[in-house]
Amino acid sequence: MAIVAAMVGRPREFDTDVVLEAAMRAFWENGYEATSLADLMKATGLHKGSLYQAFGDKHSLFLQSLRRYLADARKHELDIMNAATGPLQGIADVVHGMIDMHDDHCPAGCLAINTIIELAPHDSEVATIMDAHVNAMRTSLESAIVAGQAAGQIDKTRPPELLAAMVMTFMSGLAIQARSGMDRATGHQLIDAQLDTLK
Repeated sequence: MAIVAAMVGRPREFDTDVVLEAAMRAFWENGYEATSLADLMKATGLHKGSLYQAFGDKHSLFLQSLRRYLADARKHELDIMNAATGPLQGIADVVHGMIDMHDDHCPAGCLAINTIIELAPHDSEVATIMDAHVNAMRTSLESAIVAGQAAGQIDKTRPPELLAAMVMTFMSGLAIQARSGMDRATGHQLIDAQLDTLK
């Protein structure tokens, strides 16, 4: 069901954030290439002219939707880490949260990982956005690992940048497995086993 309505020939009467959220979920559900203009019109409730006037073409709308998704994901990650009882627990909560998010309200897979696989290899704008997101996430993990090492929670014999890269690699593989239908119990067991390697 359309969540917003466009009034042809009248001033803009829709919430940009609501439209971007709807478009984001359409791209998330179907992938960029498989999401048609008709899909976007149905998801947002806007006519073609209203969509293009407000957001540009399909690619521009996708980039805006992707930036919104990544900003929300980044804030969520930082909120989880800041609320944790310690750095290692913060890392654990973030990674376990990847499995918990796969429910009936969340399309299969992670939009960030899906985008890296589908578009980043041949879309320079997407690659730039995703590189910045991955680097920011890696920096957060490195900071948490440094704090965990200082607190005696994480092994000090390996450099934090190596451990952060290891966790990032694991998270990418986990997202792909979750998209392929891995059950939650298995996912959480894998995460616990991976986190044990940090100690």
